[in-house]
Amino acid sequence: MMIPQHLFVYGTLRPHLASNNVRQLLVGMKVVGPATVQGRLYDFGDFPGVTNGTGIVHGNLLRLSHTEQLNALDDYEECHGLSPLFTRSSTNAQLSDGLCVSAWIYLFNRQLKLGIPILSGDYAQHIQDRPNY
Repeated sequence: MMIPQHLFVYGTLRPHLASNNVRQLLVGMKVVGPATVQGRLYDFGDFPGVTNGTGIVHGNLLRLSHTEQLNALDDYEECHGLSPLFTRSSTNAQLSDGLCVSAWIYLFNRQLKLGIPILSGDYAQHIQDRPNY
Protein backbone atom coordinates (compact mmCIF):
# COMPACT_ATOMS: atom_id res chain seq x y z
CA MET A 1 0.00 0.00 0.00
CA MET A 2 1.26 3.45 -0.89
CA ILE A 3 1.84 5.87 2.01
CA PRO A 4 -0.45 8.90 1.62
CA GLN A 5 1.32 12.17 0.82
CA HIS A 6 -1.77 14.19 1.74
CA LEU A 7 -3.66 15.08 4.91
CA PHE A 8 -7.41 15.70 5.12
CA VAL A 9 -8.23 18.32 7.77
CA TYR A 10 -11.73 19.11 8.99
CA GLY A 11 -11.40 21.18 12.16
CA THR A 12 -8.73 23.07 14.07
CA LEU A 13 -6.09 22.04 11.51
CA ARG A 14 -7.98 23.72 8.64
CA PRO A 15 -5.76 26.66 7.64
CA HIS A 16 -8.50 29.30 8.00
CA LEU A 17 -9.52 27.95 11.44
CA ALA A 18 -6.03 27.24 12.83
CA SER A 19 -4.57 29.24 15.71
CA ASN A 20 -1.12 30.77 15.30
CA ASN A 21 0.45 27.83 17.15
CA VAL A 22 -1.29 25.32 14.92
CA ARG A 23 -0.33 27.24 11.78
CA GLN A 24 3.31 26.58 12.71
CA LEU A 25 2.57 22.85 12.35
CA LEU A 26 1.24 23.45 8.84
CA VAL A 27 4.25 25.41 7.52
CA GLY A 28 5.38 23.96 4.21
CA MET A 29 2.12 22.15 3.49
CA LYS A 30 0.28 23.16 0.34
CA VAL A 31 -3.49 23.57 0.34
CA VAL A 32 -4.72 21.42 -2.54
CA GLY A 33 -8.32 22.53 -2.12
CA PRO A 34 -11.68 21.78 -0.53
CA ALA A 35 -12.46 18.08 -0.19
CA THR A 36 -14.84 15.64 1.45
CA VAL A 37 -14.50 12.26 3.12
CA GLN A 38 -16.99 9.70 4.31
CA GLY A 39 -17.57 9.77 8.08
CA ARG A 40 -19.48 11.31 10.96
CA LEU A 41 -18.47 14.65 12.46
CA TYR A 42 -18.98 15.63 16.12
CA ASP A 43 -18.50 18.78 18.18
CA PHE A 44 -16.63 18.22 21.46
CA GLY A 45 -16.62 21.86 22.54
CA ASP A 46 -13.08 23.05 21.83
CA PHE A 47 -12.55 20.76 18.85
CA PRO A 48 -14.33 18.42 16.46
CA GLY A 49 -13.80 14.73 15.84
CA VAL A 50 -14.60 12.38 12.98
CA THR A 51 -15.53 8.72 13.24
CA ASN A 52 -16.14 6.15 10.54
CA GLY A 53 -19.67 6.45 9.21
CA THR A 54 -21.87 7.02 6.21
CA GLY A 55 -22.11 10.82 6.26
CA ILE A 56 -20.05 13.38 4.38
CA VAL A 57 -17.42 15.48 6.17
CA HIS A 58 -16.20 18.71 4.58
CA GLY A 59 -12.64 19.95 4.94
CA ASN A 60 -9.43 20.72 3.11
CA LEU A 61 -6.83 18.52 1.49
CA LEU A 62 -3.23 19.47 2.27
CA ARG A 63 -0.11 18.10 0.55
CA LEU A 64 2.67 17.20 2.97
CA SER A 65 6.11 18.55 2.13
CA HIS A 66 7.72 15.71 4.11
CA THR A 67 6.36 12.83 6.19
CA GLU A 68 8.19 14.04 9.33
CA GLN A 69 5.47 16.71 9.62
CA LEU A 70 3.16 13.93 10.75
CA ASN A 71 5.19 13.41 13.95
CA ALA A 72 4.39 16.92 15.21
CA LEU A 73 0.77 16.58 14.14
CA ASP A 74 0.50 13.23 15.94
CA ASP A 75 1.68 14.98 19.11
CA TYR A 76 -0.85 17.80 18.64
CA GLU A 77 -3.67 15.29 18.08
CA GLU A 78 -2.57 13.21 21.12
CA CYS A 79 -2.12 10.03 19.07
CA HIS A 80 0.18 8.31 21.54
CA GLY A 81 -0.28 6.10 24.58
CA LEU A 82 -2.69 3.34 25.51
CA SER A 83 -5.84 5.39 24.95
CA PRO A 84 -5.04 8.06 22.35
CA LEU A 85 -7.52 10.88 21.80
CA PHE A 86 -7.16 10.49 18.01
CA THR A 87 -5.69 7.87 15.72
CA ARG A 88 -4.19 8.61 12.32
CA SER A 89 -5.73 6.51 9.58
CA SER A 90 -5.78 6.51 5.79
CA THR A 91 -8.91 7.48 3.89
CA ASN A 92 -10.01 8.56 0.43
CA ALA A 93 -10.66 12.28 0.05
CA GLN A 94 -12.70 13.56 -2.87
CA LEU A 95 -11.82 16.93 -4.37
CA SER A 96 -14.46 19.25 -5.83
CA ASP A 97 -13.53 18.11 -9.36
CA GLY A 98 -14.34 14.50 -8.40
CA LEU A 99 -10.72 13.31 -8.15
CA CYS A 100 -10.16 10.90 -5.22
CA VAL A 101 -6.87 11.09 -3.34
CA SER A 102 -5.48 8.84 -0.61
CA ALA A 103 -4.94 10.92 2.53
CA TRP A 104 -4.28 10.71 6.23
CA ILE A 105 -7.08 11.70 8.60
CA TYR A 106 -7.24 11.96 12.39
CA LEU A 107 -10.16 9.89 13.71
CA PHE A 108 -11.63 10.44 17.17
CA ASN A 109 -10.81 7.49 19.42
CA ARG A 110 -12.87 8.02 22.58
CA GLN A 111 -16.50 7.65 23.64
CA LEU A 112 -18.91 9.79 21.66
CA LYS A 113 -21.36 10.46 24.51
CA LEU A 114 -20.06 14.02 25.04
CA GLY A 115 -20.08 14.82 21.33
CA ILE A 116 -22.81 16.68 19.49
CA PRO A 117 -23.36 15.37 15.95
CA ILE A 118 -22.69 18.00 13.27
CA LEU A 119 -25.27 16.97 10.70
CA SER A 120 -23.98 19.37 8.02
CA GLY A 121 -20.57 17.69 8.17
CA ASP A 122 -18.93 21.13 8.07
CA TYR A 123 -17.19 22.28 11.28
CA ALA A 124 -16.38 25.75 9.88
CA GLN A 125 -20.07 26.41 9.19
CA HIS A 126 -21.08 24.81 12.48
CA ILE A 127 -18.93 27.08 14.65
CA GLN A 128 -20.33 30.14 12.89
CA ASP A 129 -23.89 28.98 13.59
CA ARG A 130 -23.60 27.54 17.11
CA PRO A 131 -24.23 29.59 20.24
CA ASN A 132 -21.16 30.35 22.36
CA TYR A 133 -20.63 27.87 25.19
